[in-house]
Amino acid sequence: MRRLIPLFLLTALLLALTAQVAGSRAGVSVVLNGQDTAIPAYTEDGRTMVPLRDIAEALGFTVVWDEDTRTAYLSDGAEAAALSAYTVVLDPGHGGSATGAEYQGVRESALNLSIAQKAAAVLRREGVAVVMTRTGDSDLSLYARTDLARRRSADLFVSIHCNVSTANPDAMGVYTAYHPDSAEGRALADTLRGAVMAAADAPDMGVEERPDLAVLRTAAMPAALVECGFMSTPAELALLCSEDYQQRIAQGIADGVLTYLRGEK
Repeated sequence: MRRLIPLFLLTALLLALTAQVAGSRAGVSVVLNGQDTAIPAYTEDGRTMVPLRDIAEALGFTVVWDEDTRTAYLSDGAEAAALSAYTVVLDPGHGGSATGAEYQGVRESALNLSIAQKAAAVLRREGVAVVMTRTGDSDLSLYARTDLARRRSADLFVSIHCNVSTANPDAMGVYTAYHPDSAEGRALADTLRGAVMAAADAPDMGVEERPDLAVLRTAAMPAALVECGFMSTPAELALLCSEDYQQRIAQGIADGVLTYLRGEK
């Protein structure tokens, strides 16, 4: 189970409750269950401080630091080790001259990239290796995307898009797609749809076979495409441009991927 613990609280608890500490300028000695482990320490204004990573790893935790949010994520070694065995490719749809849909000056390619980057950050904090097909506003062919996933021996391929409806000006919600020849792709698409709907509190626009989509047809691993919402509906476009809503969509994508990798689909 992933736990978020403030640095000062974790250090105080570990030193006060689980260890005997002898301070020095060079380091401290932590005695845990009879085993003595030397930990680097720093002294400032008469106070001895122990780095979170050093003491947490000495106690068997995996530590991931998110510089953007300045948050330390701690997990037990077993789950982190299991998830670190997986590589997931996130594919922000379009890019470069292929901007995708554009409404009110907002380009789909930019929305796709922002959501994918947020989903990648969540997955990396959980220990999953994430490969992005693009990290900027660059041109990339459909076949290059799945070829990258093949070359990186990816376990999953998830393409991230935003939707448009010319027939329904009020269309809103999450839609996912898979190739009809892939039962695993269908399972992934179903899992992603449910997870994104739950995280974003979004309506259900269903899951569909799409034999015509190149990124699904040419993927050598389970693949699904997520349409995060309808840019053609002003109310949903406003949501999609919101950092908070993007983070909720991204959390849902990450939740769906993790559920699938853990075999909970």
